[in-house]
Amino acid sequence: MTSDWMKAVWISGSPAIAGAISFALVLAVVPAVMWLCAKFGLRDSPGPLKIHSRPTPRLGGIAILLAICAGLLLDARPAINIYFALALAFIWTAGIIDDLRGLPPILRLSAQAVGGMILWYGGWRMPLLNSGSLGLIALFLYLILVVNSLNLIDGADGIAAGVTAVIAAGYVALPAASLTQFGPYVACSLLGACVGFLIANFPPAKLFMGDSGSNLLGFCVAILGLDFWRTHAVTSSAQFFPFIVAGLPLLDALSAVLRRLRTHTSPLVGDRRHFYDLLRSQGLTARKVAFACYAITIAFVVVGLLIVRTDSKLALWISAVAVGLLLLASLRLGSLGRNEVRSRVQRVKV
Repeated sequence: MTSDWMKAVWISGSPAIAGAISFALVLAVVPAVMWLCAKFGLRDSPGPLKIHSRPTPRLGGIAILLAICAGLLLDARPAINIYFALALAFIWTAGIIDDLRGLPPILRLSAQAVGGMILWYGGWRMPLLNSGSLGLIALFLYLILVVNSLNLIDGADGIAAGVTAVIAAGYVALPAASLTQFGPYVACSLLGACVGFLIANFPPAKLFMGDSGSNLLGFCVAILGLDFWRTHAVTSSAQFFPFIVAGLPLLDALSAVLRRLRTHTSPLVGDRRHFYDLLRSQGLTARKVAFACYAITIAFVVVGLLIVRTDSKLALWISAVAVGLLLLASLRLGSLGRNEVRSRVQRVKV
């Protein structure tokens, strides 16, 4: 009798409630994380690749993890998500170690590769590549690209959390049956966690999410794409939705790789020529840069939803134009310019 009641309560959960729990838990945990960082001196200090002018707590990824996990506990079929949980644990653990002690990039990439292998064994697949070594490699590359794109875009206050919130909202707004039963819980939990975290992370940020936070956001965005592909035929133009809604971080990451290779620099060496850096160089304040990134992502989400709902060639052309305009703007601002570190970079006014 008791077990039947508990099962009914478990199944009665909804994605919206999951999102509300994630939002509330972030608000509750953030002060404790900030106290922990203050007590043990866990702050991100200013430096050549930093834009902040004072030490700032950097372990916001702990609050985001707890919030998302709490929201996902409402899922009605937890046994199916064991591979998701294991892959998340590998990638988040690598991020928190990097936040605490520093971790070579190759080890972070290795943890992401292990996460991809776990997802592969759990049945997660890329479209058109459902088996064989090529499919496994494609999943590795997709996961590494999306995870690191969110990590790279987390170089200015409020951008990674805000952009991810918009992407998550795009998945929430999808027509019914566009995701499996698991997907809406991830989308709503991610949305709630990001919006709640923005209260502390919006310029001027009081708390940074760190690599543990940005890697977690990227992992969840990647999972949403994989979940979406489980419900859509590969012949449909809707299959491009996961790439379109994450257009800004993905294009920024690809530009960074091309820029560094073009200037004979390792792709793993940081610089200050990301899209948000280039906007700042035009005199925009930190808040205006954040809002610009949100607006661009909203535009991509609208285009992506148009493709899903209409499955038309016109929608694909619109998406191609949107990508082209962003690339053109980025190139005109100098996204492929010399990879340089400007030691005099300071936090811009808010």
